[in-house]
Amino acid sequence: MKAWRARLPVLLVLALTALAAALLWWQTGRAQTQLQEQLRAAAGQRSLHLADAVAGQVESLIALADGQLQTARREWLRDPADVERAARVLIEGVPRRMVTHLSVADAQGRIVFHTTERGPPTRIDEQPHFQALSDGRDRLFIGQPQRSRLNGGWTVTAARPLLRNGRFEGTVQVGLSTEFLARRLGAVALSPLDVIALVGPDGTFFARSRDNEAAMGKRLPADRPFLSTALPLRDEGTFRMSGHMDGTPRLYGWSRLREHGLVVSVGLADEGVLAPLAPAVARARELTSALTALLLLGGLGMVLLLRRLARSEARTQAARALRNRLFDSSQVPMGVIDPATMCLIECNDAAVRAYRLGGREQTLGTHVSAVSAPQQRNGVESTEAAQAHMAQAMERGMAVFEWLHQRSDGQRWDAEVHLMRFESEGRTLLQFTVIDITARRRVEERLQASETRLKEAQRIASIGNWERDLRSGQLSWSDEIYRILELDPATHRPSFRSFLSRVHADDQALVAEAYRAVVDTRELQGMVHRLCMPDGRIKHVRETALTEFDGEQAVRSVGTVQDITAVREAEEVLRRLNEELEDRVAARTRELSQLNRELESFAYSVSHDLRTPLRGINGFASLLAEEHGERLGAEAREHLERIRQSASGMGQLIDALLALARVNRGELKPAWVDISALARTLAAELGAGEPQRASDWFIEDGLRAWGDPALLRSVLQNLLGNAWKYTREAPVARIRVERLDTGGDETAFTVSDNGAGFDMRYAGQLFEPFKRLHSPKAFEGTGVGLATVQRVLERHGGWIRGEGEPGQGARFSFGLPLP
Repeated sequence: MKAWRARLPVLLVLALTALAAALLWWQTGRAQTQLQEQLRAAAGQRSLHLADAVAGQVESLIALADGQLQTARREWLRDPADVERAARVLIEGVPRRMVTHLSVADAQGRIVFHTTERGPPTRIDEQPHFQALSDGRDRLFIGQPQRSRLNGGWTVTAARPLLRNGRFEGTVQVGLSTEFLARRLGAVALSPLDVIALVGPDGTFFARSRDNEAAMGKRLPADRPFLSTALPLRDEGTFRMSGHMDGTPRLYGWSRLREHGLVVSVGLADEGVLAPLAPAVARARELTSALTALLLLGGLGMVLLLRRLARSEARTQAARALRNRLFDSSQVPMGVIDPATMCLIECNDAAVRAYRLGGREQTLGTHVSAVSAPQQRNGVESTEAAQAHMAQAMERGMAVFEWLHQRSDGQRWDAEVHLMRFESEGRTLLQFTVIDITARRRVEERLQASETRLKEAQRIASIGNWERDLRSGQLSWSDEIYRILELDPATHRPSFRSFLSRVHADDQALVAEAYRAVVDTRELQGMVHRLCMPDGRIKHVRETALTEFDGEQAVRSVGTVQDITAVREAEEVLRRLNEELEDRVAARTRELSQLNRELESFAYSVSHDLRTPLRGINGFASLLAEEHGERLGAEAREHLERIRQSASGMGQLIDALLALARVNRGELKPAWVDISALARTLAAELGAGEPQRASDWFIEDGLRAWGDPALLRSVLQNLLGNAWKYTREAPVARIRVERLDTGGDETAFTVSDNGAGFDMRYAGQLFEPFKRLHSPKAFEGTGVGLATVQRVLERHGGWIRGEGEPGQGARFSFGLPLP
């Protein structure tokens, strides 16, 4: 009895421990099951939301294709000949490789237009879409996927009837690439096992994000909820089932496109959905084992607390991972708007980066007007436009439009907005997706501006261009050609006959032969010919033309037509003016030659007539001073000396004037002159004349110039003589002769000194005869030397300029052209 009582506590402890352990393990299993169900439920809602979003994108693509179909239909009904351009615009206006081809069939099912020539079918009267649309009702028909005969790929036919006044005249249809649709479905960031599929009302695969080629031509079993006919038709839902193609268990969310009956199905693999929970399950088992061992120490309460915390953490991590994968990790700005307040209540990181309002907290709660320009590009207030688009999305389920945004720094950007309605916890909200199209709009604006500038340039230059498709015979003219030919675009279609009717009768054979030569020679051809206007006026035009070849076949000719009538008239006027100018120049040359001879004769007479009385004045004054100087007073002797000096100065002035006159006479005999050697010779002569003066000469070696040696000696003699004269008051005369680099096609030199200098305000008088900047008492001279230098250099085609500062010296630069 005592033994039993002793064992009872032990057994009780063992029983309680076993019961607690069993309870703990049961609770752990139950919690795992609940977490799995919660993750599956959250994944189902995510897949449903994602299916709704993808369905909106599919609807946008179908709407885009339908809009282009209707555009092509209008162009066909308006002008079948222009449908090729419309087809090209259609294919370029949709995403790349979305449309494989466009074709038009008549009422009998015969193909009358096709964008490709690689073996298109000739009849489609047995095709389902043609038979369905032949009832005359205007609607969009989407057919079953078929393997294309053009490229071997799978395509879906989208078609609309051609109706004229309610009468069926055929169909226009495009081929939508299932591979493109599959890439669009696969662009959503999912795990490798997840899949998105687009299926028809009967379960036929239209596109699949994984293994699209293998899925084509196959059909889902009728057990899918969206294919069941036993239940009322619904627009969306979720279910869990193994994949038809690969047997992978998945949670599916689906959304039906009511208008077309297509269904978007998003399948999230169980493995991916439960993957965030696997680490938590492993840790929970390890923790439960440890807690079981610690139950003997009374740790039941702490174990339950830790389990609760672990369960909460696992649930939070799983929810965060799912959100990051499906929403936050998207590189496309996305968010949710409350239509009642027009404020953002949810957004991803891409939207935060796009709006630049700060962090996510600053972005949430923002009114749509805070991220929009005050007015949209059509002039409507942004608040009013936003209300209209939201009302459309609330009514129709979605709206797609362009929107002009504006950031806080004033920067504006354009975007294409996809606005979709969805329900969440009893509330109707709007989800948006924003695609930045600023670059595309800028390209469009630049293209339009470029076309405008091209037209303006053609109008200003009077040059037009033309293009002719040699296979179809279609010819197009620019506006300027119409103006040159003076034809009305409203009444005249471009044709070679219309152009030839304006060509002068004498030039028509030349023009026709030139156009044939463009094709025969395969070279750029140019010609000038005349046009004859209806009122008899003659125009001259210059034409250029070139033909492009595909192998041996000529496919396209292009060319320009420029109105050069004004140029021809100006050339004729210029020719007459040149003839008149030559006559006038000859007459003026004769007059100048006669005048120069008269001036030379006058200068000789003046110099001869003036020298004789000057010699007499100087001689008699010298004789009077020698014979009667002792009897004359000091003032009289001073007057005699002034007379002698004035006569001597007058003689020097006459010599300078004659030298200046001789500069303009005689023929230049240019040769290479050693400027360095010539400068050293003149420097030695100046130093020998005043040996008592201290001087420092620097003459750079290798200085050479092309000119008349005698005249260039005169130039250096005057410049060095002035430098030597005006440095008379300096303790040491420093004179430099150096090369000057002007960067031109010439040789240039400088002569600088440290002498008296001059005021730059009077620099304009340096090269005028008899203009002196210093008093004759301080520095002797005639005032003609620099004028002579300038005349010499000008005769050689050279130049000279002077720079100086009083008391700081002067610097004269001159240049001579190369031979």
